[in-house]
Amino acid sequence: MSILNRRFDPTAAAQRAVAAARAAVGERLVGATLYGSAAGGEFLPAHSDVNVAFLFSRLGSEELEALRRIHRQWHKSRVTRPLLLTQDGLLRSLDVFPLEYLLIRERHVALQGIDYFAGLAIERGALRDAVERVLRAQEMGLAWTYLALASTPSGARHWAARAGTAIAASASGLLHLAGEAIPGTRRGVAERTAARFGVDAEVLIRLIERAPTARRPIEAKRLLEGAQTILTGMIDAAERLDGTQMKPTA
Repeated sequence: MSILNRRFDPTAAAQRAVAAARAAVGERLVGATLYGSAAGGEFLPAHSDVNVAFLFSRLGSEELEALRRIHRQWHKSRVTRPLLLTQDGLLRSLDVFPLEYLLIRERHVALQGIDYFAGLAIERGALRDAVERVLRAQEMGLAWTYLALASTPSGARHWAARAGTAIAASASGLLHLAGEAIPGTRRGVAERTAARFGVDAEVLIRLIERAPTARRPIEAKRLLEGAQTILTGMIDAAERLDGTQMKPTA
């Protein structure tokens, strides 16, 4: 069987990338974590990247030069955008990237060294602000990305995938703020978000769920209208949140 015909294993690919990093910088690599679709069981071999967060004791020019030499190996393992952090940098950026770190904390696999994400304390006020900021950025970006991408079938699929990924992240943050457990699948996130915040479940599932048939037709205009309505509902929900609990609807 040729390499091209073998099923791609994201965990094995991530482990190869970590081994290469360990060989490059030695004990300065203090932790490595697999996150995203590969950690959540929703990896699509034909489309997904492998998301790995690398934690270092220090990350200066010497370390980056050593890592530069193995970048091609990372790329072959689909680790195309590795998250490179120092221990101190992670802790100092918790208030800046609370949503991103929440998603990693909730669904990850430790590959090397200390599991820095398992015990991260996410500050609720920072998370609430981040969720609303991301939702409003999605609301503003939805229109121009639709204009830029939705004129062809492949562009429409790309637009829908981008919109769905961003909305899934925000929905997960909203659920956490509302005291809900974040479901382990995108479909679960969509269904629970629809039930909790009263948005259209069918449209949200179509946006969020990553269907294995990437070539299926996309009704881009209808999906756009649904996405706009869903974002409005989610922004309304975020505005009713404070740092501790859900405010009642007037």
